[in-house]
Amino acid sequence: MNRNQSGYRGPRGGWLRAQFNRRPKPVWMLVVMDVALIGLSLVVFALFHHVLPRHEASVGKVSTRPTPQVVAVAPTQAPAQAAEDGDEDIDAPDAPTPTTAGAVVGDLFANLTTGDFSQRFADKFTSGQVIASASGYQSANVNVRLDRVNNGTAVYYVADIYVRDISYFVTAFAKDTFGKGLREWATDINRRVNAVISINGDYYGGRSDGIVIRNGELFREDPYPVRDVCVLYWDGRMETFEAGRFDADAQIDAGAYQAWNFGPMLLDADGQAMTAFNSDVGPSNPRTALGYFEPGHYCFVVVDGRQEGSSGLKLRELSALMAELGCVRAYNMDGGNTSVMVAGNNEIVNNPSGGGRPTSDIIAIVDSN
Repeated sequence: MNRNQSGYRGPRGGWLRAQFNRRPKPVWMLVVMDVALIGLSLVVFALFHHVLPRHEASVGKVSTRPTPQVVAVAPTQAPAQAAEDGDEDIDAPDAPTPTTAGAVVGDLFANLTTGDFSQRFADKFTSGQVIASASGYQSANVNVRLDRVNNGTAVYYVADIYVRDISYFVTAFAKDTFGKGLREWATDINRRVNAVISINGDYYGGRSDGIVIRNGELFREDPYPVRDVCVLYWDGRMETFEAGRFDADAQIDAGAYQAWNFGPMLLDADGQAMTAFNSDVGPSNPRTALGYFEPGHYCFVVVDGRQEGSSGLKLRELSALMAELGCVRAYNMDGGNTSVMVAGNNEIVNNPSGGGRPTSDIIAIVDSN
């Protein structure tokens, strides 16, 4: 056919495209098209950068556990529980008693290996048998007491934890892999590491920035973290750092064993409750927190929220709770629908908001290493 013959329209759609291009378009249509293109570009970027799971390389720096040494320390008292008299959910706590096991000189006793608390808390562990119930777990390596508390506006769960050695305090990644967008139900991660009890971590996989140190390895470093950082050391100490005041290399050299970067820190340098925080999520919400009393003695706290009978806790209320429990350091992990505690026979202890959601990491207490 002669292409110059009247009525020829060229390739399919060519005539329509030519007419569309020939006619001037109103300004509003141009604006809409530009916005649509920008939106599409952002969606594609977010899909590949934030949503699609992908493995990431570790920085690869590893901290070294300190060599054995003798450290003389004074006995301490167990912190009082936060339950009020008459609370129907838990029994009234026993009166605090000094820890006296392992005394070597008067009231002093020795911690023979940094990160080894077998003598310091010898009365907390069994000679080998396992004693497990709905309210706790005791073995030769760990001691966990679990309490449920209802303060009238919120329901929360406190796991009081002693470990024989810091190596029984571990962290684990979803899919057993470090990376972005990798998620897994906490119960599945808990089962894989055979944890006695666990809580969700800081959801590191939802961000590309921040500090990630897990089980002694530096996976991600950030020279200017915008969130508070929490560090657990090989010797069992826990410290919190304000945003921008953390040096990953220096802390690896100092023996950082775990580090989280969600926050905020919940207690000040003197272990006192705070009222101002480096966070914009201050209203009542489901919460997950890690507390520290002394090397080898910690607590997990999970708060139900966004549901009838438990609205959650404000950050200042969570801070006051951690101080009331007796913690000297405390740190807020990811919350909302992520907040979960798993214990016993891989059972969810709390009532997660919205049925819960998969997470990128957990913090766990295990009974073998």
